[in-house]
Amino acid sequence: YHVTGWKKIDGEWHFLLPGDDSLNVTLKGKLRYYCGERNWSKTDLHTAKLLYTMPPARKEIIRPLLAFAFLTPLNEFLRQAGCMPKFTLFLTGRTGTRKSTIAALILSFFGTFTSTDLPMSFQDTANSITANAFTLKDVLTCIDDFYPSDNAEMKKLNTTAQKIMRAYGDRTGRGRMRADCTLMENRPPQGNAIITGELRPDVGESGIARYFPLELKDGDVNLAYLTDYQREAAQGVYRRTMYAYTEWLKRRFICDDDHEEKFVKRLRELYDYYRSDFLSHGVKCHGRLPEIVACLMIGMRFFLYFLKENGVIFQDEKDEEIKNFSDLLLRVAAQQAVDIEYEKPANIFVRKLYALMESGEVVLKKKGSHGDYTPSFFSGIINSDYLMIHLDSVFPLIKKLCSDSGEAFPYTKNSIMKALVEEGIAEPGRQSTTRVTKIQNFSMRLLYLRKDKTDVIAEVNGDVEEVA
Repeated sequence: YHVTGWKKIDGEWHFLLPGDDSLNVTLKGKLRYYCGERNWSKTDLHTAKLLYTMPPARKEIIRPLLAFAFLTPLNEFLRQAGCMPKFTLFLTGRTGTRKSTIAALILSFFGTFTSTDLPMSFQDTANSITANAFTLKDVLTCIDDFYPSDNAEMKKLNTTAQKIMRAYGDRTGRGRMRADCTLMENRPPQGNAIITGELRPDVGESGIARYFPLELKDGDVNLAYLTDYQREAAQGVYRRTMYAYTEWLKRRFICDDDHEEKFVKRLRELYDYYRSDFLSHGVKCHGRLPEIVACLMIGMRFFLYFLKENGVIFQDEKDEEIKNFSDLLLRVAAQQAVDIEYEKPANIFVRKLYALMESGEVVLKKKGSHGDYTPSFFSGIINSDYLMIHLDSVFPLIKKLCSDSGEAFPYTKNSIMKALVEEGIAEPGRQSTTRVTKIQNFSMRLLYLRKDKTDVIAEVNGDVEEVA
């Protein structure tokens, strides 16, 4: 076999990983570091529990990563339940914060990894990454080091990141045809992925909604704990723990067709419950965020359930820690909701508009003031309630500003107008998004932006001053 993960062989589920004596599983290249290890003991499980109770980094970092690791072997059955994870975890931090080391530690549940031999990186092509993502079924991987050195590389890596986010976020492979015009089999990602980088990619609102961010800061990692856990990983403790976990899943939930059917149904019930529970807190967020939270809650629930059934923790500990993790996710998810709001196209447009106004490249004259009102001289008018902008003049300037600063702005004028109206920032006319406005002896078609909305987005205190 040249893939990992669950496969039904002679009517029985097996979890494929190199290192299993009963089945020949072979992976090539840097994927060769994936391997399992049998002969686990309860001591291994107690040691793995310490990652949760005495984490080597802030619990807001380690606990979601642990949940993600133990969620991943459930992918096959979550797919059957119609709720397969459709996101990545994005671990960011300045150089020296040990983000790649932390990612390698979590990947040690599935193989022998260090920070220098992670499975994939942004130096690989997008096509090779997605091809490997199909091979790595029901196991965790890492795409390391999103760090563009200049604007040209930034555009290239942003394109790669966009393809990766969409591949994992949609779980659909690239449609291709053979030379005889027959369709080739789609090859979507089948496992889950951690991405590391010094900064987040510029992938827009929809791209951000496809990943869950975790930020490592200076001092977040306890180096003494980290060294101890790296030693345990090198000795195979976490590989043996994951082997015990997959065997427990097999024995407890998928030993026959009847158990498997009930298991798939239970996963769907848990997914719907945790999604609804998150929504009940009233966090204003992208529609994907409750689904991400639900998946991570399932991963943590099964990790703790596994420890409880093997005598490592008690029932009351399990229940308390599930509640604690739910509260932690709510805090982290609330920040993710803020990030997604920040990256909405309408909000980006407003922030760039204010930047141009501050620099004097966009001039809004006070309504009623004397002077030449032709569009070649100014970009609109302003009063206490509205920014009335001449969009044909302003839009190219915003596109140029983004291009000069190496930021993506892949929106058309019409899509921006639509977004501004949908967000309640622009007040349309009766028959059009813009309004015909009479100025002195002629009329102009202007877009009315509500100043009470735009000032909040641009974090402006007081009135915007007209640029002379």
